[in-house]
Amino acid sequence: METIKDPKSKIITKAKSLFFAHGYTKVLMAHIARELGMSKKTLYQYFNGKEELLNVVIEQYQIELQRGVETIMADDTLLFSEKVTQIFSYVATKLHAINPLLIDDIKENSPKSWVLIQEYKADAAFLRFNALLDEGVEKGFIRDDVNRPLAVLLYASALETILNPDFTRHMPRKLTDNMPTTPDAVFDGLVNIIFNGILNGETNLV
Repeated sequence: METIKDPKSKIITKAKSLFFAHGYTKVLMAHIARELGMSKKTLYQYFNGKEELLNVVIEQYQIELQRGVETIMADDTLLFSEKVTQIFSYVATKLHAINPLLIDDIKENSPKSWVLIQEYKADAAFLRFNALLDEGVEKGFIRDDVNRPLAVLLYASALETILNPDFTRHMPRKLTDNMPTTPDAVFDGLVNIIFNGILNGETNLV
């Protein structure tokens, strides 16, 4: 039998589904309360306002993503190549659940929540990706002469492309028309370029 969640958990789960589907500004506390079959007064017993609720949704989603990545990182039964594939597949799947318009909405209308997203981006890029590179170098899958800070910077740029709509907004239209349209597809394409490059195997520029 499924365990009945406590009211606060139910609120967070419902708010997450509504925010991810409709964005931040279009979802009102009254909508969330109505979907849950409770009064706004009851809703405000658990959260002071919509921004606080959004922050909790973001924090829990980040924790879930972090734990998933760390679980894969800690799996010693996986080859490094399998670990890389699973990590980025997992991250891409989690990003796919996010409506691209939500990120723009948060940036424009919820500064505190935007700071949370930026802090997570830095943590994910500079800590977890660097740890993955450490393992790759140690096991001989990544060349030890690779400039580590530049590799991390490229990965951070991949996240920036997804988590900051302004990053690509000023690109020429003829370029953006050919870009993937979902966060997971953008992330997957950028990571593929980071690891596999853009030159074919027979090309040598140096």
